[in-house]
Amino acid sequence: MTRTHRILAAAALAAVPLAAAAPAPAAPVVNKVVVIGIDGTLWSEVSAADAPNLDRLAAQGTLARTSIAPHTTMSCVSWATALTGVWDTKHGIQDNGSTCNAGPFAQYPTVFTQVERERPALSTASIGTWETIGMIARTGNPQADRVTVTQIDPTGAGVCETIADTNATAEVVSAITEDGTDLVFTHLDQVDIVGHTLRGIWPQAYRDAIGRVDGLVGEITAAVDARAAAHANERWTILVTTDHGHKADGGHGGQSAYETASFVIARGAGFAAGTQNNGYTLADITPTVLDLLDVAAPANLDGESMLTGGSGDPAAPVPNTPPVDAGITGSSSGSAQAAMVANPLCLLGSGSAGGSSDR
Repeated sequence: MTRTHRILAAAALAAVPLAAAAPAPAAPVVNKVVVIGIDGTLWSEVSAADAPNLDRLAAQGTLARTSIAPHTTMSCVSWATALTGVWDTKHGIQDNGSTCNAGPFAQYPTVFTQVERERPALSTASIGTWETIGMIARTGNPQADRVTVTQIDPTGAGVCETIADTNATAEVVSAITEDGTDLVFTHLDQVDIVGHTLRGIWPQAYRDAIGRVDGLVGEITAAVDARAAAHANERWTILVTTDHGHKADGGHGGQSAYETASFVIARGAGFAAGTQNNGYTLADITPTVLDLLDVAAPANLDGESMLTGGSGDPAAPVPNTPPVDAGITGSSSGSAQAAMVANPLCLLGSGSAGGSSDR
């Protein structure tokens, strides 16, 4: 090829536009779920309390206000239902005592076991304040990757629920922001303890406890939102629920409207903002998590995914549980917390952490 021919060939090549570089494929969407369990909380009292974070989650997602009757209104019974997707008539737990053990979870495994069996690469964590939640999360094979109980410190001494809730929240925030854990369940306890110890004589203290927990919910929500903003392929859902309510004079275990009142908040893709759907129930938590994490739900579950409507009646009436305003007035967050610290149930690990039948 002569020099002239080489010049002409180079010119011809230069005239051909370069092919546009193919865009890098987008990272696949990854669903992640945070479940926040707030023990012994009435939504009617949330509405009466200073609880902007729970209010915001409800406004950004879908709220259900339901009754769990005739389900037994005890903590081990209800958290077992939330973490398995079956009601007490199936799992057989009837109290916080002799029937509250690992046995039922062989037939009705927890959501952690179900996820770990089908998708072992996913990370799961139970970070809560009550040792019974830890017991539930440790059942099954495989069990949750991480199980933390913050009410019992390394020395074996008890920790006040306000501190235990704060410590649990800090660990949840770390699991979200630093680890991007695929499924986090947390249990916050102080509202229930105030319900037992102060609600009957000091109703505002119960609302103060809700306000304190609301601040912790805000920390968890902020961590989720920051993580989602930094990882565009991660799609986070927040579910919030409670195990039971409280009588006007405090306590639960019966079938009054105050005791059987429950609620669910679902915020994330697939849940319409600012809507109410009373078809969502406590038993729907596990099926919804399984649906979000692409795990097949067992056929023997009572609950159904809330993404497809849940298992309850969307038109079910809201529980009739007006806020209670009698008793001592003028409490503040500080004074309510001081009253808790003076209460043996707050200080002793053998009280609420030990599985008292009053939970």
